[in-house]
Amino acid sequence: MLNKVHHVTYVVESVDDMAAYLERNFSLTPIRADEFTERGFKSILYQIGDTLVDFFEPLRDDTAMAQQLQATGPGVMHVAWGVDGIDQLFSDLKDKGNEMRGDAPATSPFGYKTASIETGSSHGIYFQLAEGEHS
Repeated sequence: MLNKVHHVTYVVESVDDMAAYLERNFSLTPIRADEFTERGFKSILYQIGDTLVDFFEPLRDDTAMAQQLQATGPGVMHVAWGVDGIDQLFSDLKDKGNEMRGDAPATSPFGYKTASIETGSSHGIYFQLAEGEHS
């Protein structure tokens, strides 16, 4: 069912500072950089082996990522687990009693599908599932 770490998302104070750090210290350059004004964040995305690693910088104080950054400082927002058949898995997880975010898997701004289990169903741990690659 879970077949890889699909992506790891970090929240940071500045994606520009993080990009400079990663290039200077690890010779990494992002495969894309975006500003999602309507969603309230800027991002940089890296492909490291089979895993995507993205860094989000909040643009507004009313987002969950801004609240996390203020409460705990920079760090991991979530790990997304790669799956196949996300539409069926979403339904199966609901049938098993999990409370899911939304009525169906969503498409991320990067083009892959995601499904999230509400933390009340998963012992306080945020599980995000992802299928597909970035576009």
